[in-house]
Amino acid sequence: MNTREEAEKFIQLAKEVPILDVRSPGEYQKGHIPGAISFPLFNNQERAEIGTIYKQVGQAVAVERGMELVQPKIQEIFNTGNAYAKNGKLLVHCWRGGKRSEAVAGLLGSSGTDVRILNGGYKAYRNWVLAQFEKPYQLSIVGGGTGSGKTKILHALERANEQILDLEGLADHRGSAFGRLGAKEDVTFTQFENRIADKLFFNKSSHFWVEDESRTLGKLYIPAQFWEQMRAAKVFHIELPDAARMEILLEDYGHFPASELEDSIRKLGRRLGGLRMQQAVDALSKGDLKQVIRILLPYYDKAYSHSIHPRSPENIQQIPFDSFDADAIARELIALR
Repeated sequence: MNTREEAEKFIQLAKEVPILDVRSPGEYQKGHIPGAISFPLFNNQERAEIGTIYKQVGQAVAVERGMELVQPKIQEIFNTGNAYAKNGKLLVHCWRGGKRSEAVAGLLGSSGTDVRILNGGYKAYRNWVLAQFEKPYQLSIVGGGTGSGKTKILHALERANEQILDLEGLADHRGSAFGRLGAKEDVTFTQFENRIADKLFFNKSSHFWVEDESRTLGKLYIPAQFWEQMRAAKVFHIELPDAARMEILLEDYGHFPASELEDSIRKLGRRLGGLRMQQAVDALSKGDLKQVIRILLPYYDKAYSHSIHPRSPENIQQIPFDSFDADAIARELIALR
């Protein structure tokens, strides 16, 4: 019989041992344990077929059909699955830690591979994920208006061996109407939560530097319990001259195609106002990116001012700089913390 591990122990083992996620590709796409390998016992169509049989006919017939579908795959599962083993060890899970994981674990274990099953399956893992957001953390918030270089400062803090939580990186979204520019993947909300929990769990301490964000990042949103901790944490508010902010924004967004920039500007239409939106689009058509920024910055500054207003004033420390140097700013933040 294969050994079963509770979620936390399973996640700890996963830092050294490969995870085979034997759910269907569709289930994996919606959300999975970070680093897990998609190793489906059934494809999406086969899973749907078995589910229909289970509901309409019964478990016994569904299991029989499942065995028929697996039979031609046994050799491939055995060879490919064991090829993933590291030092003779593998981790396996399905949705509930039931028949799919047991079948794969039993087959792979027959060769002598030490296969551990996630007790309760991915469902138990998701409960573990949600529990991570209820734990208390010591957070320091890097704040400032659009173009303050907050993400660059966050990465400078990481280079200085400080622990960070890059929410925009985990979401693959920059947190504004321009947030999807340069995005490589469409992260689901479930996967966003999984990634955050993974970073919070594998930490050097309970302290994290986090960039100030609205609760939403595109279609994603920061888990409520963690968001509340962010809102209660101290904010180090970076203040830069407009000229420095202009250069940062040109560096961050100036290389994107004009068509993509225009699409992002038009998303702001209702909030920006028709006149200002058209002025920004016209400036963009002339290649005058600095004018585009001049038009948009007042809107973003007002929005950020509104978002920071509910915080207690004693939790906000204004820090002015004459110019932008991410590493120098990071050093000062570390000293001030």
